[in-house]
Amino acid sequence: FLASLALVRGRFRGKGAIYAFLLSPMIVPTIITAIGLYFFFVRWKATGSIVAMALGHTVLALPVVVIIIAATLQGFDVRFEQAALSLGAGRFTALRRVTLPLILPGVLSGALFAFLTSFDELLIPLFLSGVEVQTLTVRVWNSLLLEVDPTIAAVSSFLIGVTTAVLGASALLRGRGEPPAS
Repeated sequence: FLASLALVRGRFRGKGAIYAFLLSPMIVPTIITAIGLYFFFVRWKATGSIVAMALGHTVLALPVVVIIIAATLQGFDVRFEQAALSLGAGRFTALRRVTLPLILPGVLSGALFAFLTSFDELLIPLFLSGVEVQTLTVRVWNSLLLEVDPTIAAVSSFLIGVTTAVLGASALLRGRGEPPAS
């Protein structure tokens, strides 16, 4: 959130370079990012740790979140924040009580897409996971590769069911907003 805020509202040298750096994991092929992260964490003897996995997923999801929140902030009317400031609110209070609630749908969308990006990723967890720390995608991959296990069918069925339920709920909610056909 704060990186997007600085990139949208800030006026400083190197803004384009910082924006490009934050978006680089989206531009660079994932295998290159995974190999780079692997060598970085091997140097620190941290492969197979939760910290390595969390940082790997953060590197992967950060560009998506920055893009979504920056787009939300560009559509935000700054006059609401200026009104709060003119009424005596401090900058932090205006940010917390005015700006953040108004851009909350964008922040939640960024969080959802970050989750989906991480949930769908196989390469980075494959390089960074160990015996004790594995994501669901790595377990599914290993199970498909090494053994025949009914758990994979159960997980796949569950994911299909969740997707169907979300799409159905979305269609129902969208249908309620339309006037009845005459």
